[in-house]
Amino acid sequence: MRTAVMCAALAAVFAASSVGAQTLNLTESEALARLSTTDSPRTRAIRAAVDITRVDVLAAGRWPNPRLTFDREAVAGITEHMLMVAQPLPITGRRGLDVKAASALVSASSSRVDDELRRLRADLRIAFADVVAAQTRERELSSARDRLRGLAGVIAKREEAGDVAGFDRLRADREVLDIDTDRGIAATERARAQALLASFLADVADPSRILAVDRSRAPAAIPPLEALVEQAESSRGELLALRQEIESARFAERAADRRWIPEPEVVAGTKSSSVGGGDIGSVFTVHATIPLFDHAHPERALAIARGSQAEARVIAFRQTLRGQIAALRTAVIERRDAAERYRAQAVNTADQIERIAQVSYDAGERSILELLDAYRTGSTARVRQAALDASVRQAEIELEFASGWEVQ
Repeated sequence: MRTAVMCAALAAVFAASSVGAQTLNLTESEALARLSTTDSPRTRAIRAAVDITRVDVLAAGRWPNPRLTFDREAVAGITEHMLMVAQPLPITGRRGLDVKAASALVSASSSRVDDELRRLRADLRIAFADVVAAQTRERELSSARDRLRGLAGVIAKREEAGDVAGFDRLRADREVLDIDTDRGIAATERARAQALLASFLADVADPSRILAVDRSRAPAAIPPLEALVEQAESSRGELLALRQEIESARFAERAADRRWIPEPEVVAGTKSSSVGGGDIGSVFTVHATIPLFDHAHPERALAIARGSQAEARVIAFRQTLRGQIAALRTAVIERRDAAERYRAQAVNTADQIERIAQVSYDAGERSILELLDAYRTGSTARVRQAALDASVRQAEIELEFASGWEVQ
């Protein structure tokens, strides 16, 4: 009975460890879906900026509180009591304009939040592409190491038979060591890329479990520059936010002009006196501030300055945006061409070069150094292709963020 219980406990432990060691396969779309959930701390932190700006709308739209006053006056044996309630009446429309100005700033904040979320998604995609590239490098170097180990084993047997010199085996073993060292460095880079990707995801406790699944796709046609710029000017959150700031400044300027109109304060209450048996009467007063010295010049100047600043920033942003999109579009086109040329001229011929070198070495026509150089050339070509593909993907993501163009 005790043996059965121990076996069951060990089985449970092994089952739990195997579950914890399971690989987490993630596509790019699945990683983005995890980022978009409400559980993502980064997403919540970015969206919180809008909630903060909404407070300004509440502050601008609130009514002033009434003021309660109690007054007691006593002189020459006569005592009077007054109980009054004063209520300011914001009837000039300034309060509504302040609310509209604050609401426009909330819209601006919301647009900037959308841009920040798009930037966050773009950073996640770049991190995902880095994991894919790191996995490819490590996988290729592991494959090259295994092929060289097999070659070293064959050379060792031929050395025992006296067919080759000991130098060939030693040189092959050294090449295996060098490739395995490169693979170790690639594994470190893969772990770093996995940790960076996991930092975007709230529910991944062990980054080493992440396996980025790259779904190959045909490259999408890139729209013309003018179409990309037009798309960016209609969708970029920063540009929309600046336009909303201009609208807010206009409302604030109109609100400053309303300060010339006095806003009344109505006072109503009761008054009692010890004379005449303590009769109680009514009190009604209207107060108004005369704009004799304060003409709201600072508020109006501030609104005009903010509007001018936003307009200047719109012009500067549009100029910068056009140049940025043009540069990124050129980068995508050139990197795609470079990656395809390298794939056709280097990667696709790597296996053929290795086979020719192997046959020539077996026939005694080439040295071990030439054979190992062929193996390393093929491995280097495949690793470089992974870096080229990653650079293409990074340029596509940056162009998508800058222009709002969705790369399918």
